[in-house]
Amino acid sequence: MANYRLSIRKIERSDMPAIITWARNQNLMKYLHIALPQNEQNGNQWFQRSLIDRTRDDFVIHAVNEEGERTPIGLLGLFNIDEGNKKAEYYILIGNSEFTRRGIASRASAEMLGNCFKLLNYNKITVMVDKDHYEAQKLIEKLGFRKEGLLAQDIISDSGEYIDRFIYGITKSQYEEWTK
Repeated sequence: MANYRLSIRKIERSDMPAIITWARNQNLMKYLHIALPQNEQNGNQWFQRSLIDRTRDDFVIHAVNEEGERTPIGLLGLFNIDEGNKKAEYYILIGNSEFTRRGIASRASAEMLGNCFKLLNYNKITVMVDKDHYEAQKLIEKLGFRKEGLLAQDIISDSGEYIDRFIYGITKSQYEEWTK
């Protein structure tokens, strides 16, 4: 897909086959520690919960070609949304391998951050990144996030090993300074 533009929109039921395919790919899911549906039945349940769960907001990234055809290429969103404290945790996954290493994660994340601070009026966005996921650390730092600390043995992997993760954060004032 040579000429395309990006489009980000709320997930729809029609996105579930792509999300399920990505969720089944262990290489993709290695660093994304959120539960995604593994089959159609789970996909329908996951989609229904996403419509009513006020602590998360999920979006699909599409590549749109010159004819207007949309290809789902990734997933991004917010979870652990805390409206009272005006903060949330961010995640992104580029699921379609044709679109990796093209700056899409950076562009989509920058758009999402702008919406978080300008439209939703959040004060802080955080991201958890595995200690050995250097590519994600580079992306997050490029976006203006600051490393706030190490969470030692924070979660358990599917293989039963503990995973150390860095917590990164960016506040609204840091974002405004970063975008000047």
